[in-house]
Amino acid sequence: MNISFKTLLTKKIHLFFTAGVLSLTTFQAQSFTVEQKAKFDKKHTMQLVTGGKSVIKGQAFARDNESGIKGIAVLNINKKQFAPRGTTVVLIPYTDYYKEWIEVSKKYGKQGKVVQLPKEAKECIRVVQITNDEGNFEFNNLMPGQYLLYSQFGYEHTQHASEVVGRKDYYVNNSYQGSSDILSYFTYGVNASAYVDKVVTIKNDGDVEHIKLKKTL
Repeated sequence: MNISFKTLLTKKIHLFFTAGVLSLTTFQAQSFTVEQKAKFDKKHTMQLVTGGKSVIKGQAFARDNESGIKGIAVLNINKKQFAPRGTTVVLIPYTDYYKEWIEVSKKYGKQGKVVQLPKEAKECIRVVQITNDEGNFEFNNLMPGQYLLYSQFGYEHTQHASEVVGRKDYYVNNSYQGSSDILSYFTYGVNASAYVDKVVTIKNDGDVEHIKLKKTL
């Protein structure tokens, strides 16, 4: 499986981003905090994630989106691969403070460094788990505002490839005109990781937002 540098870098940043949220620093990485311009108000932030009547209901899944035929757009009939039971889904109040921290995390993540959130900021991040075999999760008691939802899980991705199995020569009136490769096409499954995130806006207290955290390749 060929993986581009950009894909590897994106995966690496996601890994360090998750580590900064959940302290999963089980790998060798420099971890530190930074002084941010945006100020953190724990009382207000905790109220956002616990003091309302709104609900976010979601479903997390990955889905291949390849027909195997170049240049032809077809209906995507590939099955959804739901995030398994127990998969963690993170909800971050998308305030200026957390937005700034995310941008800083991306910057240092490229260098293999983890920017840790202060303890009081971590305490305002909510975490739930997938509850069934259809990738469902739910956050309740939310106030109006913006929230970033994030999760990651494994799934099987179908790769398409070809190989040269021979050559075909072309003749006109017994005169050689050229040759072309004879190709054999095949597919195979590879283990992959889905990194999914979505910003959700709640406008009114009591609203119920239905979302999909999905990865389509």
